[in-house]
Amino acid sequence: MNAYQANGHLRVLVVDDIGVMRLLVRNNLRSMGIEKNMLAANGREAVDLLTKWRFDLVLTDWNMPLMDGLELLQHIRQSDHHHALPVILITAEGDHEQVRTAIGMGVSEFLIKPFTFGTFQRKVQRVIDRIASPVTESLEPVEDQALLLPATALTRPGRRNEHDAAATILTVDDIADNIRLITGILKDDYRVKGVKSGEKALQIARSDEPPHLILLDIMMPGMDGLEVCRQLKADPKTCDIPVIFLTVKAEADDVLGGFDLGAVDYVTKPTNPAILKARIRTHLQLSRQRNELREQRTLALEHARLREEIERMTRHDIKNPLNALLALTHDLAGSDNLRHAQRESLAAMEESARYVLDMVNHSLAMQRMETGTYQLVPTELNLSDLLKRVIAETQAAFGALRLDIHQPTAETILARGEELLCHALFSNLIRNAAEAAPRDTPIRIDITPEFGQVRIDIHNEGAVPEPVRETFFEKYVTCGKPHGSGIGTYSAKLMAETQGGSIEMETSELTGTTLSVTLPSA
Repeated sequence: MNAYQANGHLRVLVVDDIGVMRLLVRNNLRSMGIEKNMLAANGREAVDLLTKWRFDLVLTDWNMPLMDGLELLQHIRQSDHHHALPVILITAEGDHEQVRTAIGMGVSEFLIKPFTFGTFQRKVQRVIDRIASPVTESLEPVEDQALLLPATALTRPGRRNEHDAAATILTVDDIADNIRLITGILKDDYRVKGVKSGEKALQIARSDEPPHLILLDIMMPGMDGLEVCRQLKADPKTCDIPVIFLTVKAEADDVLGGFDLGAVDYVTKPTNPAILKARIRTHLQLSRQRNELREQRTLALEHARLREEIERMTRHDIKNPLNALLALTHDLAGSDNLRHAQRESLAAMEESARYVLDMVNHSLAMQRMETGTYQLVPTELNLSDLLKRVIAETQAAFGALRLDIHQPTAETILARGEELLCHALFSNLIRNAAEAAPRDTPIRIDITPEFGQVRIDIHNEGAVPEPVRETFFEKYVTCGKPHGSGIGTYSAKLMAETQGGSIEMETSELTGTTLSVTLPSA
């Protein structure tokens, strides 16, 4: 039975607020032979599914409304029933502190967007292999594990993979028998080097072929392990090499001092082979993940340097190929020999292309509105229909969210404006209301015709934080949203005023928040 056949019994939970990404991840899993997949639009939906079903793996986006991937990971690790469930975080970001937090919570893997199927397959299969090969050896007493990473790092450490086989471990101990013992334990899994002094260890670490991890004795004559660790962490060339201390229980205070210097873990003497291997596997994996994210951050900085030029080019040059892609997918969808899965993929392609085209058009429009060069071409708009479309899109991202439209008449209520601007305007405001609303509370939308204009009130039961109430519509103002850009309400105000309308906000802890948009009536 091959690996893909073995994967057939697995049940995987896919969590992402973007429908196309859920489809992509699901299709990739199916290509690996994993057919039992369930989908959730955010962390709250995932938590509900976890109470009803057993899952073997969770793949979750990081940045989502209501409950993001990091909060979902924290919930899983604190759960009595799911604390050992493997979790892969999918992210387009590489913030160092966030990554450290995720590693500390026990994330199983990171998957960086954009990813190829090969990368997806390798990362997912690596976690699946660890599911299939849990450690069964006895572990040392609990009191000796007090300074470990979360227990999940040891309960499912996995078997040796191609990365481990290529790793070099440097063991530093002034007693030759200890070096021989460590070498005998690790020689089948790693390349092992042994030295008897701190000076020699620093020389090897600073060479052109440094070790991937160092096992460092604390008590050595001359330069002790603490000084070696201090010099390793002070040198940019060696500061990222993980250091695990070899210690006896009597040196507990030294171990704590070593953690302050930057050591990642410790192993007590006499060494337990199962614990030593598990901790080495854990920290090699974490080191690989840090290196991948560091490379991603380096690329992101380079991209940021070129962003202005790229945006200028793409705004003007990307629209033609996108329109061509939309036309091609539309033509293909008209074929009568397509299978259901093919039609589903084509629909997702068309949706993604249209979404990117809308983003380009919106970016161009925002730039022109800010500079006062936007040429408004207003038409009659059916507000009820437009808001129903926006609500459907919001519910697709937020899941079971109650949004209600109320208007005083059954007749069609028309406004005068541009459909693209109004769609972006109300998408911004309704999504913000959904994120701000307390859990299980509704969002109410009232459409009221007035003399020469139409007023749209969007109400949720949450209150705007006090520090940002006076500057709510200013650019880059945000509060309490880790991934907030601070341009949502600013752009909404700009779009309303560009169409000859206005926008106001009222908020309090007692009545909640109401955003009132007025637009010219048709």
